[in-house]
Amino acid sequence: MEPLEPSDPSGIADHRLLCRLGAGGMGVVYLARAADGSLVALKAVRAELAEDAGFRARFRREVAIARRVDGPWVVPVVAADPEAATPWAASPYVSGPSLVEAVAGHGPLPAGSVRVLGARLAAALGAVHAAGLVHRDVKPGNVLLALDGPRLIDFGIARAPDDTELTATGVVVGTPGYLAPEQAGAGGGREIGPAADVFALGCVLVYAATGRPPFGTGPTDALLFRAVHDAPDLSGVAGELLPHVRSCLEKSPASRPDAASLARALGGPAGHADTRYEGADWLPDVVVRLVAERSAAATALPDAEPTEVDAVVSSPPSPSSGAARLPDEDAAPRRTGPSRRRALALGGAAVAVVGGGAAAALLTGRGGPARGEHVIAVHGDLSGEGSALGLAQERGVRLAAAEFNSRDDRPFDLSVRSENDGGDPGRAETAARALVRDPSVLAVVGPTTTSTALAALPVYDGALLPVLAVSPGSVRLYRTGARSLLHMRPHDSLLPAYLAAHLRGQAGSRKVGIISDRAGGAAGWEISSTIAGALHAVDHPLVPAVASSLSDDFGPIVDALLDGGADSIAFAGGYQRGALLARELRDRRFTGARVGGGQFLDLRFLTAAGKAADGWVTAAPYTDSDSLPSAKVFSAAYRKRHGSAPPYGALEAYDAALFAVRTLVGSPSDVGDRAALTTALRSATYSGITKEYAFDPRTGALATASGGVSLWRADRGAFRYLGLAVYGSA
Repeated sequence: MEPLEPSDPSGIADHRLLCRLGAGGMGVVYLARAADGSLVALKAVRAELAEDAGFRARFRREVAIARRVDGPWVVPVVAADPEAATPWAASPYVSGPSLVEAVAGHGPLPAGSVRVLGARLAAALGAVHAAGLVHRDVKPGNVLLALDGPRLIDFGIARAPDDTELTATGVVVGTPGYLAPEQAGAGGGREIGPAADVFALGCVLVYAATGRPPFGTGPTDALLFRAVHDAPDLSGVAGELLPHVRSCLEKSPASRPDAASLARALGGPAGHADTRYEGADWLPDVVVRLVAERSAAATALPDAEPTEVDAVVSSPPSPSSGAARLPDEDAAPRRTGPSRRRALALGGAAVAVVGGGAAAALLTGRGGPARGEHVIAVHGDLSGEGSALGLAQERGVRLAAAEFNSRDDRPFDLSVRSENDGGDPGRAETAARALVRDPSVLAVVGPTTTSTALAALPVYDGALLPVLAVSPGSVRLYRTGARSLLHMRPHDSLLPAYLAAHLRGQAGSRKVGIISDRAGGAAGWEISSTIAGALHAVDHPLVPAVASSLSDDFGPIVDALLDGGADSIAFAGGYQRGALLARELRDRRFTGARVGGGQFLDLRFLTAAGKAADGWVTAAPYTDSDSLPSAKVFSAAYRKRHGSAPPYGALEAYDAALFAVRTLVGSPSDVGDRAALTTALRSATYSGITKEYAFDPRTGALATASGGVSLWRADRGAFRYLGLAVYGSA
């Protein structure tokens, strides 16, 4: 990463540029933040090339080709404007190094890593070939290593097999050393098809396993000759991989496996490789640390100040939503113009909904229930491991319905329907289908977990049935692009920043020990990188450590952190292994501050850790209703109905249900249509008990920058509310 130069814009279209990732003959690649808060790699074309009609046509074609390919191991184009004065294209930012960086800097990958690499790159090529394309330039530099798997990039010379534009006689397209014989001049006029990509993949796997390409190095003509005539050097390739690599490197295209067959051979039907290598475990520790460091550095980057050419390239983009980053009032650049929430309130299409608003005209119910009755559904885990939270949310929704139905001036009666998925993604999809089939259901509060939400969202989105997600917060939900989803809370990757602020503020930590638990997968690394990034941003000392998923012994890791001077511990992983760490620290009589991710706010952590849980602090998007004067009526009603204090999560679901109902009441009469209601909800603002709600109408992301994040501490078998979390020094 390099800082922006004075000649660089600070924004292109609605993307805020953060730094340079690289530059070359074609243009500059920037790290940028999109309007929805996601990080992207944005390629901007050089001005002189933009004036070349032929180049612009080729760039337009590259974008169109990249958009044709759909697969989890391919980096897609998510936004582009080939017709702009400065043509550009943006893809999701992958914080990992390229394969060539990793191998050149840290040596060949172990056999297990190479097997996963091969299976998932073969699956990526399967997606390319299914789109009727050939990549033509598969090489280590076009493979990025992410925590959950590799990514194939760069479709600049991808073409359909029968496309002869780049295959004129004497023209070699691709990278020597990774070219199939038919690409290197032995084709005899044959078209270059998918088998050429499989050959290149074999070369990539040899490089990953040995640190060198199979046909050596040297002048281009020598490399081309060896590819056509010589046997590949496969010494150093592990025995389990050898037959697969050898089959890829057959001279005859017809003798090579197709990409789908290779993916199955290396890693099962879906090309996911051995389950022993799920999540970040597929990479060696040294590469995982590199990914974490880059992710932390990207997270910590502030928005760029306006630069010299801003007025020429584009006007500054609108402020990022709250899903993008949390503002530090002392450090964030000052913005002009109305805030996102103010802009929504001023917009003519906005629906301003204030808590306790009056009833409006009856709905027609077009496409939905009959006039006078509407149904709001609760989809949640009401019987499984997450049932405590699921039942709390159901009770909150039912209290909201009871309050609404008690009004004499209500324009319709409100019913509640519950669907229990037991925390199982398969059942979640079934539950979603049942609710979609019921025309009286106009909105859904739930599901309870990220995994069940991911399973159910395609069903809800197909029917444009609005889904108000109160508890799921993974950034994976943001990446689905679901049109019917409203994020009623900040996403998980923001919460650890509050923990970092707590450690350096209220807890008074001088040096933080951060444990990234590989058993926690991508979510664990998200927590650790966010905490590290927040601490790096203010130059607060830290000591990093990585916990292997194959060992339950946290003793050596604790020793390393204490030897490094850590006086507090931040654990990035799940509550089960967090309980093991808590017991280890208790046995060491460690009294420093201890924090864990949002998964720690779980009664099962208290049970597993016992007395060792005391003192652990977590940040979560739930507020204690007894601590809010504005929640007095809700708390009293909950106690009256259930005979106990409201648990966390109930108040947030109550807020979500009233938001949906009052949007129905205050919206145009045609909003009985599910799609119309989705649009109205995304355009609405709402003064809830827990926070002020406003959304990005395009993405459904929560656009309010703060509020609703609280700190909780484990204390004598219960969680004690510490108050609203503060972003910044206490």
